[in-house]
Amino acid sequence: MGEPNNALAVYMNRSDRIRSVLEYYIGEKLPQDWQCEEIRGFYTIRNTKGKLSFRQRDFLANVSMGGMHFKLALENQDSVNLIYPWRLMELDCLAYGREIEEIQERNIHAGESYRQGDDFKYHYKREDRIEPILDLTLYWGKEKWKSPLGLRELMTDMRMLPRKMTRLVGDYRVNLIPMRAIPESELQKMDSDLKYVLGFMKHTSSRKRYEKYIRENRNFFTRIPRSAVDVIDACTNIKDIRESLKYTLNEENGEEEGDMCKALDDIKKHAEKKGERKGERRGNQRTNKLIQVLLTEGRQEDLLRSATDSLFQQQLFQKYHI
Repeated sequence: MGEPNNALAVYMNRSDRIRSVLEYYIGEKLPQDWQCEEIRGFYTIRNTKGKLSFRQRDFLANVSMGGMHFKLALENQDSVNLIYPWRLMELDCLAYGREIEEIQERNIHAGESYRQGDDFKYHYKREDRIEPILDLTLYWGKEKWKSPLGLRELMTDMRMLPRKMTRLVGDYRVNLIPMRAIPESELQKMDSDLKYVLGFMKHTSSRKRYEKYIRENRNFFTRIPRSAVDVIDACTNIKDIRESLKYTLNEENGEEEGDMCKALDDIKKHAEKKGERKGERRGNQRTNKLIQVLLTEGRQEDLLRSATDSLFQQQLFQKYHI
């Protein structure tokens, strides 16, 4: 995983932010009994040469809701991936495979006896069930993701085949949310700071716009979590603001927080001082050049006069194009 993906994975690993995304996607509030507990989404595999490799999900959790249990998988993407449907399918296959292995191991250790209709060869009983995996991909990039959004889009053209034969080809669909395209009206419905992070991204066409947005929402940006700063920086590149931020620990939630409004003020003050120093250097350079010109021409009287008469000094600057 690259740096943007790492920042997104850390930021989205919080229940209120996950709830905001899901409620936007389904268009309604989740029930009160919603519970979400992260589990390990790390899988080891061997390639064709027998070497170990791994796959890792950005977020995987056991979820209970309305008396049902399922797994929720979130993946973050900051750029379009042309083989993404296959990658997503591979991750789900590994997760389902682990579920089946856990059921098999449980049956073996319990010494289960198998009845007619059970698959005793694979230690799997007819009533055994695996939990469904609900996939949601959060796309944070600027470029519009048009395709691929399904496994079939990676395949060669099948229009020459009889229709019934094309039905034999499986597909794997991607459920994708373009995060930057979520309307402002929908952001305001969110009960997490995700609405401010995405709101900021909508105002990055100019520095003036996003500075105004920060100050208009100062209640959040004066105590912005560091994980949110990392996401904004990774997706919009606010290097000067990030470098000016200082963090303090919030004892209540254990997150480090910074004050973006103060960072903007500090940047402005630094720019003003830098401009003053630059103006002083330029003035000193012009004065030194004038002194050299007058000394070279033997005009010491004009030099003495310019030292006490600012108007005469300005006339000399204009005359010698300094």
